[in-house]
Amino acid sequence: MTTILIADACKPSLVMSSEVFKDKIPGSIIIVAVSGKQCLEILATETPDMCVVDFDLPDADGIALIHAMRKTYDGPILLTAYPDANVDDAVKNDLFAFNDAGAWISKPIKFDVLSEKIDRFLTDKHRLGRRFDTSMETLLVGKGAGRGKRAPKVTGRIINISLGGACVELDTPMKFKNGEELTIAVQLPTPGQTTKKVVRKPISDDDNSDAKIKGVIAWIDKKSTKIGFRFNRLSDGQRRSLEELLKSSPTD
Repeated sequence: MTTILIADACKPSLVMSSEVFKDKIPGSIIIVAVSGKQCLEILATETPDMCVVDFDLPDADGIALIHAMRKTYDGPILLTAYPDANVDDAVKNDLFAFNDAGAWISKPIKFDVLSEKIDRFLTDKHRLGRRFDTSMETLLVGKGAGRGKRAPKVTGRIINISLGGACVELDTPMKFKNGEELTIAVQLPTPGQTTKKVVRKPISDDDNSDAKIKGVIAWIDKKSTKIGFRFNRLSDGQRRSLEELLKSSPTD
């Protein structure tokens, strides 16, 4: 059964959004929140298949709420708002890394527009995070096999990156396995200090802790020379620094 969480204090918009989902996905369950606080409380106990968040809630703006939701929720989030230059700027500056929330829906909500977003991000499962091209030297460190065993290490180059993970070309083939836990070194900028060019020096084990991100192997090619690396939950500092890095990188 498909479950949808809609956070909107405007009854006409709430009714319209609910009707679109019920028409598109018969039998879908609609959970309603009329504030940002209530939305987060619901997410603490429920995992909906999709969320729809209004930009102008009584206790929070939709941008800040989506960032708070992303700390625990990995599903698609759609943003609704009345057309306004402030909305455009907020989405461009704060939600630029997200395909779903970045493609915000203008109010009053139209059936065809919301329907297209449902098809793209819920039915077809279009990727939620934008990928950005880059060229950064990196170091991948695995887990030691046991006491006295050295952790396997391999250098490589990050060729694209997102808030959710990275694609890495390895300098030498290495027999990683899907689901294997690794730590990847990423030279992150200091928040607030964007750089025009995203090419940085090789990273060593001596770099600061924020440059080391834990995660797992999502996929690996047949030659064992290219891997997809999915990040585990990022710290707030890592997330802010990674966002600064993405702002200076071209989109894939």
